[in-house]
Amino acid sequence: MKPTIAIVATKGVKLSRRLREYVSHRLSLALDRKQYSIQAMKVRISDQNGPKGGIDKHCQIQLTLPGLPTVVVTEKGNDVAAMVDQAAHRAAQAIDRLLSRAKSIRHTKYTVPISEAALI
Repeated sequence: MKPTIAIVATKGVKLSRRLREYVSHRLSLALDRKQYSIQAMKVRISDQNGPKGGIDKHCQIQLTLPGLPTVVVTEKGNDVAAMVDQAAHRAAQAIDRLLSRAKSIRHTKYTVPISEAALI
């Protein structure tokens, strides 16, 4: 099952249909092999200074995984597409690290010593 992707533009950013499709496509490419574990994705794109310009746009990707902490990646820049690319790449790396840690912890087995009284 594919996760839901919520794309939210705030603080003076207007996202065209084409840019929304690009964000959705880019996230699904970057996180394709990890989608089995992702419940929901939320992307927030904001412009801190509005029409003044400069490197003031922010892209935040929030990934919700079942039974694991939420992964949040933030990228800053002036080109929305480049920010989304970089944030998606970093989100994939963060999920890899999180899942490998969870897997290594899950596979660690603790043995309980059996007393002689329990065997009788």
